[in-house]
Order: sequence, then C-alpha cells, then structure tokens
Amino acid sequence: MATLTGVTTRTLRYYEELGLIAPCSRTSSAQERRYTEEAVTRVRRIRELQEVLGSGLSEIREALLAEDRMDHLRQAYRRSTSVAKQAEVLREAVEVADRQLAQVGRRQERLGQLRLELEERRSRHLQKLAELEQKAEETR
Repeated sequence: MATLTGVTTRTLRYYEELGLIAPCSRTSSAQERRYTEEAVTRVRRIRELQEVLGSGLSEIREALLAEDRMDHLRQAYRRSTSVAKQAEVLREAVEVADRQLAQVGRRQERLGQLRLELEERRSRHLQKLAELEQKAEETR
C-alpha cells in the first residue's frame, strides 16, 4: 500500500488513527496490514486533496466525509421511487455541496491574499532592483 500510494507506513497508520482508512485484515502480529483497492484509491484521494487544497488532515477528513455522504445520497436517490424522498435527498445534497463550496471559497480567499502579498513583495523587489541598477549606471 505504501509503495502504491507513495506514502510511508507511518502515514498509513496515522490515517488509520484518524479514521480516514481502515485495513481489511491484519496478520496475527498486527504488524502487516492488508488493504482493499478502495483504500488505495482513498489514500490517493487524500494525497490529491492535500496537494490541491493544501489542507491539513482535518479539512481533508471533512472533504472525504462530504464525498462519502454524497455517494450515500446518490444511492438513496437512485433507490427511491418516491418523488418526495428524492426531493429530500436532493435538498441534503445541495446542503453538502454548499458546505464544500464554502470550504473551497475560504481556501481561495486565503490563496488570493497570499497571491497579493507575493505580488506586492515582488513589486517592491523589482522597484529596489531598478533603483540599484540606476545607481550603478550613475556611478559609471
């Protein structure tokens, strides 16, 4: 699993402690764990979310829980023949999507602030560089 996903065994155990993944079986010594393909996919998704969101595991856990809930709602919608039940499921799906959008919006806002700070810093550096180059020209 560690090799397949590019994480350490320590990271996998930490994910287990947080409830993000679970092995399907363990050896008698509990040193070796076996995972399903679904768990491999989940670890890859955790890594992707870390990269895309730059999130800590608590935010990633929240995102994964929302995705799990959406999967459950999708199944409930498909199983239901009641229009009222389908509407209820869709209302909850909208609420889950709204929470996810809010999380992404907060992240975008923070990234936007960081971008502005970096652009201002770059601008100051360019200004100082221009001043130094002008001084160098004047002293020649």
